[in-house]
Amino acid sequence: MEKQRSVLQRLVRFGAIGLAALGLMTVMSGAAEAKSTCSSGSKHVICFSITHVSGDQYDVHVGIDITMSQADAQAIIDQPGDPIDAWAMGADPFFDNAEFRIPLSWVNAWEGGLSAEMDIRVPYAALDEDSDGGDELYARVRLFDQRVSTRTFRSSELSSPF
Repeated sequence: MEKQRSVLQRLVRFGAIGLAALGLMTVMSGAAEAKSTCSSGSKHVICFSITHVSGDQYDVHVGIDITMSQADAQAIIDQPGDPIDAWAMGADPFFDNAEFRIPLSWVNAWEGGLSAEMDIRVPYAALDEDSDGGDELYARVRLFDQRVSTRTFRSSELSSPF
């Protein structure tokens, strides 16, 4: 009887370990459906992500933080028109193509500078920028400061499959 209980306890432990491993594989396979990258440069951090939602639909997100005074950030936000825009760009050897615009969804001035987020849902065809099956995309963000000039920021590239 004691031997049977010991075997049963080991089977239960093994089953629990198996279920935990299965759960980890499920979480990891879900994470494989999202690609993201963050990079930084002189006084900015930019993040770009593409997440499979369902079927052929993908959410594309860009976030950026730009270091400046809160007063400068607010002046940029208060000027006419959108203070910032973003595009998904196809990275090609000779010429980078603008694939689609990513609309501004949120912008804020704070003590560290200006922060903004851009979001769009697109079909896979919008991400398919090369006919050879290898797609490389990056986000290009432009900050429009009518007092000075336009500043452009580029994220790192994300490669297919998305």
